[in-house]
Amino acid sequence: MAGPACPVCGDAAVIEYDSSAGNAVCTTCGYVVDENTIVAEVTFGESSNGAAVLQGSSLGATDLRARIGGPRGRPQQSAESRAETLAQGMRKLTAMAHALRLGDSIAESAHRFSPSPSPMDLVIMGRRGPYVLASCIYVACRLAKLPTMLIDISDLLQVNVFIVGATYLKLVKELCLQNIPLVDPSLYISRFASLLEFGEDTQKVAYDAARLVKRFDTDWMTAGRRPAGIAGASLLIAARMNGFRRSVLEIVQVVKMADVTIKKRLEEFV
Repeated sequence: MAGPACPVCGDAAVIEYDSSAGNAVCTTCGYVVDENTIVAEVTFGESSNGAAVLQGSSLGATDLRARIGGPRGRPQQSAESRAETLAQGMRKLTAMAHALRLGDSIAESAHRFSPSPSPMDLVIMGRRGPYVLASCIYVACRLAKLPTMLIDISDLLQVNVFIVGATYLKLVKELCLQNIPLVDPSLYISRFASLLEFGEDTQKVAYDAARLVKRFDTDWMTAGRRPAGIAGASLLIAARMNGFRRSVLEIVQVVKMADVTIKKRLEEFV
């Protein structure tokens, strides 16, 4: 039977218990799942005159509620726990920045955008920690006008690029960052692919299209182009790679751009 899940990560497999300290800590995100654990065992000691005495103390319902949660039963974090969660997040962001060959300034910028380390805030709209941290890195890259793409970050973390994109959009909305342009075509691919009705192959076609976008970006073929047009052209090529016959007109109806633009992107890609 699986143990209790971390309220931040949602993963029960990475919780470590320290019986001596009475704490349970999530090794993934650093959140203290439980502290000052209440022991149900009855133990006896010996008084100075040799009489047996019951050790510990009993807790009433009011005391128990005060110890296990805050308002509305939400888990509470001590100052030490919050500090450790922040430090864990900063270490992970720094490691991600270095792996992407970005400077420490990007990790520091991303850390400013990361939500406060409470269970309700660290996971945005049900997204797990790695997706939130990836989104914070991407926000920092966008503000710094770096060419890092969503798929670069998702490849590093081995996570779904489209979930990272969705989490990024939610993060931008939550933080009211209105000045960040949506320049990455990958943000459009998943939605456009679902409208083109590829059935059970939708995710495969979308993934191939995202790979094409990355290759085109490497060749500097996306600079100065509108992302919707690049996404549309990539989806058309990916569709044909997977045996689907989609016309330029069908792409135009989905991406809401002129057929001349789509044809021009195709010519550039080919």
